[in-house]
Amino acid sequence: MSLDNTKIEITVSSEWAEQLNQLSLETGHSLEELIQEAIGQYLDKTRVFLSSHSIDLEYFNLQKELLNLQEKVESLKPLLNKVAKLEAKIVALEKIVIPELSISPSSTFSQLLADDNDQDEPDEILTDFLVN
Repeated sequence: MSLDNTKIEITVSSEWAEQLNQLSLETGHSLEELIQEAIGQYLDKTRVFLSSHSIDLEYFNLQKELLNLQEKVESLKPLLNKVAKLEAKIVALEKIVIPELSISPSSTFSQLLADDNDQDEPDEILTDFLVN
C-alpha cells in the first residue's frame, strides 16, 4: 500500500534555518523529518482546538437553553400561587356541597356489620304491621 505524498516547498528566515539545522544535529533526524513532525504536531493541535471549539459551542448552547428553561420556570411561579388558592376554594366548596359521611373512616367492616339499625335496609321485610 503506497501513500501519495505532496511536496511542499517553503522559504524560512535564516534564523529558523539555523535552528532547524541545530535541531537536526541534536536529534539525528533529517530536516524533512523535523518539518513533517512539526506539521503533524500543528495539525493535531489544530484538531484539538477545533474539537474544543465545538465543545465550547455545545456548552454555550446548553447554557443558553438552561437560562431559557429557568426563565420559563420563573414565569410559572405566579400560577403556582393561583393553583394553591383554587385548591383551597375547591376544598371549602366540597365541604359545603358534600355532606359529612355518617360512617367515620376509622370504622371497621365488622363494626358496620354489627350495626343494629335495620330500618334503612331496603331488602328487609317489615312485619310490624302484622301485629296489629
